[in-house]
Amino acid sequence: MTPEKYPAVLRLLHWLMAIAVLGMIGSGWYMASLSQDVSYKYDIYPWHKSFGILVLILVAVRILVRLFTKTPPMPKGLPNHEKVLAKLTHFSLYALMILVPLSGFTMSDAGGHDVFFFGIQLPELMENNKELAGILHTVHTYIPYVFLAIIALHILGALKHRFMDKPENDVLSRMI
Repeated sequence: MTPEKYPAVLRLLHWLMAIAVLGMIGSGWYMASLSQDVSYKYDIYPWHKSFGILVLILVAVRILVRLFTKTPPMPKGLPNHEKVLAKLTHFSLYALMILVPLSGFTMSDAGGHDVFFFGIQLPELMENNKELAGILHTVHTYIPYVFLAIIALHILGALKHRFMDKPENDVLSRMI
């Protein structure tokens, strides 16, 4: 028995978000690894911020679509502890898809740094506040590691269900 698929719009949003999240985290870690004297380091910041804003936009769209779209239920054969873990993982992913880019945006805004979305300058939303910017810098530095751990758990869970479980528990095929 083939599990029911997610609607095409949710599958598309899932994979677009995966690409945007990889762009956001990858560009962030790459630019953070560069020394201050690398000439192009600060050319990467607008790309990193653009991917972050894109993630925020896509997660908002995804939440709205989820509210009005029927999704397939979890496979009946999954043990209860795996269902609970899947729900916690998905909740954590959504929370981090909001928290990671939002902490970066507010850090930049509070720090007096411009935020561009693929070349379009976004308006300043708050007064300069170096103390808040410093706190948010710490948050924004460390929560991507938590995000990456949850992403790894999500991927490993999908692969486990695909290759180690019964075919009717294959959740990966529902998102492809």
